[in-house]
Amino acid sequence: MSGLKESLYALEWNNSVAVAIITLISYEYMLQFEKEVTFVWQRQWSVMTCLYLVVRYFGIVLAISYFMFYWGCSYLSSRSI
Repeated sequence: MSGLKESLYALEWNNSVAVAIITLISYEYMLQFEKEVTFVWQRQWSVMTCLYLVVRYFGIVLAISYFMFYWGCSYLSSRSI
C-alpha cells in the first residue's frame, strides 16, 4: 500500500471509530438524563453536586470546543490554498 492509501485508510478508520464513540456516549447521556434530573438537578445544591456536573459536562464542552477549533482551522487553511 502506498503512503497515501495508508493515510486515507487510517483517516477513514479514525472517523468511523469517532462516530461510534460519539454515538455510544450520546446514547448513554440520553439513557441517564431522567435519573440525572431526578437525583442531581432536583436536590439541594452542594459541592458534590457541582463536582458531578463539572465532571459530567466538562468533557462534552472540551470536545465541542476542540472540534470547533480544529474544524475552523482546517476550514481556514483549505480556503487559503
